[in-house]
Amino acid sequence: MKRTIFAIMMAVIAIVTLPSCETVPPGHRGVEVSWGGKTNMQEVYPEGLTWGLHWMFDDLIPYDVRQNTLVQKFEFNDKNNLETPVEISLDYNLSPEKVNILHTSIKDIEIKIQKTLKSAGKEVVPQYSAVDLNISKRTEAEQRLAKILNEELPDFFVEFARVQITDVDIPAPVAKLAEETSVQEGRNKLAEKKEAEQVALAKARVAEAQGEYDAAKLQAKTKDILSQPKMLKLMELEIEKTYAEGYLKHGHSKYGDNNVFGSGTAIFKGLK
Repeated sequence: MKRTIFAIMMAVIAIVTLPSCETVPPGHRGVEVSWGGKTNMQEVYPEGLTWGLHWMFDDLIPYDVRQNTLVQKFEFNDKNNLETPVEISLDYNLSPEKVNILHTSIKDIEIKIQKTLKSAGKEVVPQYSAVDLNISKRTEAEQRLAKILNEELPDFFVEFARVQITDVDIPAPVAKLAEETSVQEGRNKLAEKKEAEQVALAKARVAEAQGEYDAAKLQAKTKDILSQPKMLKLMELEIEKTYAEGYLKHGHSKYGDNNVFGSGTAIFKGLK
């Protein structure tokens, strides 16, 4: 009989007390909202179990106050008015002791933080070129972002540990110009190589023509008279020698500048 009475009493206690407690998860703070919808502005509940008969009627709303990381990708015009994709990372947390105020004043805190981060980036990024943000000015820009966020985020009951510019893409026109420049440099190097080859061939041709010319003159002096075919050959060698020397001096061939390598790049026709 006594055991039955004891069991009944324990059951009654459980029925009464179990609905009279609430739990705040680890890393959270609790905001009490009464059955009538009024928020308790006097107390913020820490993580753990909290007791009270009023929990039979009131609600305990948990807010995560652990540090979160928000990463956002934006497009801003840089100092040169070029559209520049920029990625910004913000490490933040809700102010633990002010979540009850946050609960009554701000509906969607994440949207507020995103808009604030975008506004700060829009103010800071146009002060720098994309190249500066990639090479030498990123830390300075981050410090300016932090100054703005330090002034604005507390209005939303948000604290932040750091803000970083994690990525800056080169604007499309700059990337295209860099690619075209690289291609042109490759073409220039090829043209220079071909030019050097032609200079070497020209020097060889000058030496060859000079030798043949000198030999022909010597032969003519030896025989005192030149036959018509030998005279024509002598004139041909003189012309070849003259053009080869002219190429070395002026960088132009007797065939002009209209060749596959463009103006200013001479190619001796027929040289081997």
